[in-house]
Amino acid sequence: MKNDDQNYLMEILAKVHDRTGFDFTQYKDATLIRRIKTRLRRLNIATYKDYIGILDSDDGEYYELINTITINVTEFFRNVDSFKAIEELVVPALIESKRKRRHHLFRIWSCACSDGDEAYSMAILLKEQLQKQGGGYTIRVTGSDIDEEALGRARKGSYEKTRLKAVNRELLDQYFEEVEEGVFRIKGCIRDIVKFRQHDIIKDRAIRHNDIILCRNLLIYFNKQLQEETLLKLYECLNPGGFLILGMCETLVGSALERFEGVNNRLRIYRRPSSIDPADRSDEGSATLSQQDVDKLVGEILD
Repeated sequence: MKNDDQNYLMEILAKVHDRTGFDFTQYKDATLIRRIKTRLRRLNIATYKDYIGILDSDDGEYYELINTITINVTEFFRNVDSFKAIEELVVPALIESKRKRRHHLFRIWSCACSDGDEAYSMAILLKEQLQKQGGGYTIRVTGSDIDEEALGRARKGSYEKTRLKAVNRELLDQYFEEVEEGVFRIKGCIRDIVKFRQHDIIKDRAIRHNDIILCRNLLIYFNKQLQEETLLKLYECLNPGGFLILGMCETLVGSALERFEGVNNRLRIYRRPSSIDPADRSDEGSATLSQQDVDKLVGEILD
């Protein structure tokens, strides 16, 4: 990156932080430059200097930029293999643990939940699986994001049919109602167990005591140091024996490698050990992507 570009980038990020409180300084430069250039193209602006002038004259542009930086492709049960593994590996292990301890509450956190597809998907999956156990369990799902507009859409719970490609007809009939042609809304039985809140994983108080945390395709925006800090924070937010699910292009880094045990590393499913020195660490899919490989894959996805 040229020095002038770096200077303008830092000036833009400083303005965003001063005006909105959002701190993107630890996001990857390449990602930030790519997203800012997207705004320049949409506004038909040629230079960063001209864009700074837009920011100075239009407060609304700050939030357009934030939305552009944090935009995420999402749909229900995105990455079917991951949800299948959650159903077959994660949930049964949690049920067994809850039975032994006579606990009845399941707490799930969908971090960087965007429009809520993932949070609702987890609520549906848990409700289906726990009903097979005869009920008697309580489910609490928290969806968090820094984007209040996305959270508003999540609370509304209405989705176009194209977002429901992985939802089979039985689940569609049971948990959705068609409110207009091609638009379906989550029924109250699911909306009642999913709560959404604005939350910045970098600076806000942690959401603790979770059995499952899904943090998929957020770390890809962070540099390696912030990835490690975030992973350690998520570790502390899990109950002992709780599970962390990352995005397919993400991996454990730094000291987080020593904290979690692999459940299915290929699908980026990890567990906080129930004890300090777990007796059995899974080697399944033990190959770990290098940071260089992750950056390459992310660039292909985001471009």
